[in-house]
Amino acid sequence: MKTPSILFVLLAMGALVFQGCEKVIEVDVNNAEPQLVIEGAITDETTSQVVRLSKSVPYTEPSVFPAVRGATVRVTDNLGNTVLFPEAEPGVYRRLLRGQPGRSYKLDVQVEGKSYTATSVMPAKVQLDSLSIATETFFGEEQKELYVNFKDPAGATNYYHFRMFINGRQVQRPLPYNDRFTNGNSISERLFYRSDNIESIKTGDVVEVEMQCVDRQVYNYWFVLTQSSGRGPGGGTTPSNPDSNISGGALGYFSAHTAQRMVVTTP
Repeated sequence: MKTPSILFVLLAMGALVFQGCEKVIEVDVNNAEPQLVIEGAITDETTSQVVRLSKSVPYTEPSVFPAVRGATVRVTDNLGNTVLFPEAEPGVYRRLLRGQPGRSYKLDVQVEGKSYTATSVMPAKVQLDSLSIATETFFGEEQKELYVNFKDPAGATNYYHFRMFINGRQVQRPLPYNDRFTNGNSISERLFYRSDNIESIKTGDVVEVEMQCVDRQVYNYWFVLTQSSGRGPGGGTTPSNPDSNISGGALGYFSAHTAQRMVVTTP
């Protein structure tokens, strides 16, 4: 089963063969029931916040993900303020508002006779100081690497997620980071950006990075996706679905996070 974002891990695969194991696991990918996929976010920017609803499709079918229409989508903060997200286009629900760091937000989706909820707390914003690009040599080949530079606050556990765009094209893999070993330090973190659609950055490329300060549940979601995709720094693990913070049996995530962006042209 496939979900509308390439970042989602496949729910079912035709045959998984693990070297060194005695068993071959056969999964029928044609009979997987479609599941609701929710992708929602509230940021600290005054912008059109978006909740997308769609259905997953079997792995063997074309990547055309049906929009889910006619849902009632609400978001309520911890002060009791509730806003309705009207459907702006098929499966896309929008509302102009600005989230506030420190507040919790509850998403409530009513669709097809079922209820789905999720809660996310927006952390305090950590300032992104700069982006830098370094030329490094691996096995005799020069490659350009991107670093994000910022000061991690001491005394609290902080979780981050980065989105990276090269010449307007988004890198198709999550880029999570936490301060488990770097709490309170000045951070210069390399983003492992190579993915199916991006091989390397070259001189003249315009690179944009969005830095998100996320809560622990959302960080865990992105981290598991990184490992499951087999593209983490450690090589990854067996494909699996990450734990969603959405109750009711839906796939996806709901994230209340801060957002900031920087752009650099590759020297």
